[in-house]
Amino acid sequence: MDNVVDVDEEISQQKLSVNSTPYQTQECVLYGSIYIKNVPDLERRLAGLCDPGCEEFFEHEMSFSLRTASTYDLKTDIKLRRRFRSDNQVQNYWQLKYIGVPEPDQKCPTIVRKEISSLVHSNDMMTYAKSLGLRMDYEYITQGKLWTKGNIKILHATLTKTLKAGTYDSTSIKSMSDSALVEISISLPESAEYMTAAKTLRDFADQLMPLVHMEKVDYWKKIFSTPTAPAARR
Repeated sequence: MDNVVDVDEEISQQKLSVNSTPYQTQECVLYGSIYIKNVPDLERRLAGLCDPGCEEFFEHEMSFSLRTASTYDLKTDIKLRRRFRSDNQVQNYWQLKYIGVPEPDQKCPTIVRKEISSLVHSNDMMTYAKSLGLRMDYEYITQGKLWTKGNIKILHATLTKTLKAGTYDSTSIKSMSDSALVEISISLPESAEYMTAAKTLRDFADQLMPLVHMEKVDYWKKIFSTPTAPAARR
């Protein structure tokens, strides 16, 4: 999931694994959504289309932005993600991901954007983020499954939010929607030609219809709007 690093603090050296792509890449992405009650149907479709097996995840994600007085209309997105253990205890390893402004290519069937990912360990990540001049826009918790089809990554996840900042146990989180987010993506080397990969991603996405309609969402045109899940649902 976006070069996610799954680290268990007690045996980090044995379990450390990262995606084989370089830390600085570009990615092709499509988004969609589906009613939670229809997720089992989507999973059966993915089981027939994808590589054998899938990986479950339960993660906490925070989205930050960096704006200056001279570039107020242009927001730099920074995402922090940490994986909860199965016993819901918090880890102090974070994935720090920079998301660039998408390429203005109207002919491309997917979003194409630069991204830089790195692994950070901190017991006080908020202090570190503030020292970089970052401002948190929102946070949420995702729980779902990751599938692969060759170099295509497919994930679906339900989104929840905490009712009390800093508390993430089951009694303190609330569902944000009756839908699950669906995301499919391909990572490419930074300077690679992306149109072929984008068309491959679009062809795969079409195989998920009519369960879910994957879209090239123009989210960067709504950077000052409250984030919402894509509207198309089946």
